[in-house]
Amino acid sequence: MSEQPKLVRIPTLKTATDFRNHVTSLGIKLPCEDQIVVGSASPLAQPIDTTAINGKRIGNRWAIQPMEGWDGTTTGGATKEVRRRWQRFGESGAKLIYGGEAMAVRPDGRANPNQLVIVEENRKDLSELREILIRAHKERCGNTNDLVIGFQLTHSG
Repeated sequence: MSEQPKLVRIPTLKTATDFRNHVTSLGIKLPCEDQIVVGSASPLAQPIDTTAINGKRIGNRWAIQPMEGWDGTTTGGATKEVRRRWQRFGESGAKLIYGGEAMAVRPDGRANPNQLVIVEENRKDLSELREILIRAHKERCGNTNDLVIGFQLTHSG
């Protein structure tokens, strides 16, 4: 009977050398840096210079791509919970809100009965979600000229 490998919890590996030795023992080739670069020098904090969306350069490499929520109204409008989520998107510091969340293009195309729906009666709510996100992002990050936001359109019906 072959011996089961010992389960090693990643947090117990305190140094880059410990981590390298562990992955090598598993037969995995996985290079890693000796130190994590943090703050404004981090690669994740750098703008994406190779891509522009509607003329905007994305200000960092953090992105949010949530799926459809289950907490809208039964008519597809925003609730307190949806507004809070969009505020947190803005506060996150991510510069690409990739799709915001899936919104049905018509009521019979929703994936769930509380998914947001893009119809005239919800126009004010959807506009408000965007404004909440932008305001929270500006308060947290100082500017929004490198923030890219999109809505993800869906029809699941």
